[in-house]
Amino acid sequence: MITKLPSLDFHCHGCIAQGRPEEIRASLEECYPRLGQRLPERVEVHLFDTQSQQATFLECEKEKRGITTWGDEAFICSHDAWLSHPRLLICIERLFALSPIARLGTIRHEAAHTVLHGAPIYYVFPIPADCIKMAQTKGVSSVVLQQVLYYCAIAVKDFEVTRLLLHQGYRECQVAFAEAQFTPSDEDRLAWLLAKDHPQARLLFFTAQLKSLLLAWPLKVVGIFCLEKSTEAMLDYLEPEQRKELLDIATNIASQLGEDTHDNLRSALRQSLQMLL
Repeated sequence: MITKLPSLDFHCHGCIAQGRPEEIRASLEECYPRLGQRLPERVEVHLFDTQSQQATFLECEKEKRGITTWGDEAFICSHDAWLSHPRLLICIERLFALSPIARLGTIRHEAAHTVLHGAPIYYVFPIPADCIKMAQTKGVSSVVLQQVLYYCAIAVKDFEVTRLLLHQGYRECQVAFAEAQFTPSDEDRLAWLLAKDHPQARLLFFTAQLKSLLLAWPLKVVGIFCLEKSTEAMLDYLEPEQRKELLDIATNIASQLGEDTHDNLRSALRQSLQMLL
């Protein structure tokens, strides 16, 4: 049976170098036939020449739709299905700063998101009543809880994507992609200095790190990625016991993740609150 490829609808913002859209299109078209039979009919692909232009576009889109979470404006690529079909936002400036193999891994990662998480139901997650109660008991505001939910959601979805790509034989490119996620960040270092003495800010900081940890977890399980060393390099400003705490949380979450994204998110949120509050 021949799988029908999604229709790729490209939109270029700014001055995009010749050949860039063609490379991205070719990488997506190569990947989709290996990602299963239930492919999206259409994928909207927005290419931005700079990170600031991508961030401005995303800010306007969020304002239109009343979305208050933050963090995705700093990603090389982001994905959503706010318009009922999957959409990719790709920063050309940052994507093409990666090595060719990491760049290919990034594009395949985003393609897998459009397959696994290409409908609006994967972007709307009610917070379980017990999690709300737990947060209220510990004095966590609704704004902070919503952001923690978002951090858990992107971590769980990245885990699911890596698991799928690994199952389809994409190994080297996903290791290269994962390695790029563990780059030390001056912004995170400063965020930790500001957060470490404030419980709600600590909760936000630690759950934000789950994205990289869960993304790389399936690679660790099959022995092709050293999560402990990568975490130490990325978060060298944390005390060893704090890095261990993060890895313990990731281990507990990953050990209970199944096939249903909503169940996975509820489990990840519950465990994060239990271990960090």
